[in-house]
Amino acid sequence: MHDETSAQTGRRQMLVVAGSGRSGTSLFTGLTGRLGVHIPKPEVSANKSNPRGFGEPRWLVDFHNDLLSSVDVVVEDGRPEAWDLTDKVAEDATALDPLVEWLEQQFTENERIVVKDPRLAWFLQLHRAAAAEVGADVRVATMLRHPAEVMRSREIAYGTRTSNTTRVVGWLTMMLGTETRTRDLPRATVRYDDLLVDWRAAMTQADATVGMALFERATDQQVAEAGDLVDPTLHRSSADWDALELPPRLLDLATRGYDAYGQLVGTGAAEQADARAALDALKDELSAYYDECFDVARTRTGAFARREKRKAARRVREEMRQATTEQSRGVGDLARRAVLRLRKRSS
Repeated sequence: MHDETSAQTGRRQMLVVAGSGRSGTSLFTGLTGRLGVHIPKPEVSANKSNPRGFGEPRWLVDFHNDLLSSVDVVVEDGRPEAWDLTDKVAEDATALDPLVEWLEQQFTENERIVVKDPRLAWFLQLHRAAAAEVGADVRVATMLRHPAEVMRSREIAYGTRTSNTTRVVGWLTMMLGTETRTRDLPRATVRYDDLLVDWRAAMTQADATVGMALFERATDQQVAEAGDLVDPTLHRSSADWDALELPPRLLDLATRGYDAYGQLVGTGAAEQADARAALDALKDELSAYYDECFDVARTRTGAFARREKRKAARRVREEMRQATTEQSRGVGDLARRAVLRLRKRSS
């Protein structure tokens, strides 16, 4: 059932598109934008990894990058405790105030906006606080794509420097944390494959629980333009768990996580009790698994940290040595010029 309150009263709506990067978040955001919901400008430029555009506001991406650096969290962070670090940012006025100002500017363009950035989920609490400040209702659409496809897509886009094991742990941590933090909001989980097969049916199903009145408020031309955005040929990655070569226990966690998340597709909050219980149990298992892996590798990680610390110290010493050398050269040059001036005067 659609939530028509906003359409009738002019209440501001902010649709957050969540989910792991390379999961179809750009396509969902682009469709929403073409149906008449405002995507803040300027956007991150399209490139060969995403030729139809990212749908990501440039300011928001830079803002999130700065926030992640400030709390020492990375986009694909697999640490369960990383959520505690990013949740606390919502209490920081130096982070909240600029976001409130930026959102206020966006709502002068349209009473409905859609915001998307793979980093955004880390700061859901901050965005909820900012939305409350500007009088906006928050709704969330989370994209779900098979993890094997996501990992393959990331390899194509970003390379293979990060292992599939690290990336899958990051995927699980992100998806489980996002699900927990959006339970009390109007939300929908959307399969990437469903968008490619029948985008109108998938968007209609999602709108039934997020309540943005996407098709009711869109013109025929906007609907046609949205349809032009969907290109199934861009589906270039295959779902093959074996290709990831994951440790058996992580493969089990990821498989069950994906299956449990799939139970949220097309269901309302009242029907999600079993899926939520399964996801809660998985979150606890993942946290225990992460702690166990850390304990096993504690000696190695400690040695790595000490080695990096020594490398940093050497780098600082070299920079200081170079600065001292350049300073000495500068003083020497000044002295030589002074001597030359004195000689010229004496002659």
